[in-house]
Amino acid sequence: MEQVTKRKSQVEPRQILVPEDLQRVIDDLGTEPTECMLCGGAQFTALFERTGKKFWECQGCELVFVHDIYPEFIDDTDHLDDTYHFDRLAVMKPARAKRYATLLDSIEKERKLGTVLEVGCGQGLFLEQCRKAGWEVNGLDVLPPVAEIARSQRGLEVFTGELHEAKYPDASFDVCFMSEVIEHIVDPVNLMTEIRRVLRPGGIAILVTGNAQSWSAKWRGGKWAYYRFGGHLHIRFFSPRAAEALAEASGFESVTSETRGFAFQEAAEVRGKWYRPFAQVTQGIVSQFAGVRGAGHRLRMRFRRAEE
Repeated sequence: MEQVTKRKSQVEPRQILVPEDLQRVIDDLGTEPTECMLCGGAQFTALFERTGKKFWECQGCELVFVHDIYPEFIDDTDHLDDTYHFDRLAVMKPARAKRYATLLDSIEKERKLGTVLEVGCGQGLFLEQCRKAGWEVNGLDVLPPVAEIARSQRGLEVFTGELHEAKYPDASFDVCFMSEVIEHIVDPVNLMTEIRRVLRPGGIAILVTGNAQSWSAKWRGGKWAYYRFGGHLHIRFFSPRAAEALAEASGFESVTSETRGFAFQEAAEVRGKWYRPFAQVTQGIVSQFAGVRGAGHRLRMRFRRAEE
């Protein structure tokens, strides 16, 4: 199911949260949230506790988040180089190639400047496909060894660091793509505001993440695999309704959300189990209904900057 919401607000970028004085940041945050970073609401529900952290939900926009992310969030970033699966993430598997081909078809009509930016580009598999399709591509990633692979092995233009540090000119790109990134971002409004700036008028941003209002998330609660803080640094969890709030807060004209997929258990949990074939068949059937109801496990958000 697609859900479209028109937004016309124009906002200035928020100051980026850089915890130079970590203790001050921790003190300012407090132990419980007081204002939603997306919609400004002040009513929250404590959903559950996992890995020693409370997971909260905004009653206004349904954003699910970890509030007191420090100091663990900073400490965990030191281990990303060790936990990144270089070999596995370097392979273009058939399912991924099919998804990329479908995505490329969907953005072809957006081609005016002929430019694509991928935030969190990894080793550059998607950008490589974009280049083959005739796009001029740029990427960025926060992991130096990953960015270096994209540059040295694929000859891609990749910046090492965060988007605001790259200082791309205004209105530089037709399309910005982010897959499995937004759930790691401390201030998603600031990031999306910067993305809106570098998109040309009428340009789009496509974000892929988990759906915190999916049937899978509701079924599994705190055991849902996407709700991971330690080691995976997932701190913000979106849904179609939260996408609307993010679009409004960051100044996009509209956002379209679509969802797909359902899982009673994750693939690793059913591997080798006698009931695996039955679970796969059942999940396939349920997945069709979940997507129609906007309750699929995977969420794709398509933000559009207003024409000017």
